[in-house]
Amino acid sequence: MNDEYLIRIDKPRIEQTCDAYFKWKDLNTYVKSLVTRGINIPDAISEPMGCYCLDLLWNKSTGGDAQSADGRKIEFKATSNYGYDLSSFGPKCDFDDLVFLRFDLDFNMLYVYDTGVNSDELKQLPVSRTATLGEYQNAGKRPHISIIQTIIEARNLKPTVVFDIRRAKIVEKQ
Repeated sequence: MNDEYLIRIDKPRIEQTCDAYFKWKDLNTYVKSLVTRGINIPDAISEPMGCYCLDLLWNKSTGGDAQSADGRKIEFKATSNYGYDLSSFGPKCDFDDLVFLRFDLDFNMLYVYDTGVNSDELKQLPVSRTATLGEYQNAGKRPHISIIQTIIEARNLKPTVVFDIRRAKIVEKQ
């Protein structure tokens, strides 16, 4: 991986990102007033927030969404619907650690879950009663799962970090 594409999210960058979040939130609110479904939170907002919270380097190239100090490839998945998610994983998805970003739009909070799940472990998770995520991927499909149900609730995980978006500040860290 080329290091010139790895970006450290410092205080000025996280403040810019939080400002972008509120612009996206206003647009999302407007869109939802017209149609049922809103706009997915852009990865250009969610990923820098996740990197800031976990002190990761944001990868603006290919080969994972972020990188840890020790070189692990990090995959981010995010939801702006606090109570529900549906995440998809492509057939060639490969990472060392899955981090889930759970936005609470009512309170402008981000709950970061470092799940500790890598792509090999993810492949073992059920997608249906008869097939695993890996079996779907091997068939060339892009399976969808709820990370909230399948990993967070099933393993009783607590947030690794809680981030107050309005204040651009970590308020809780495990």
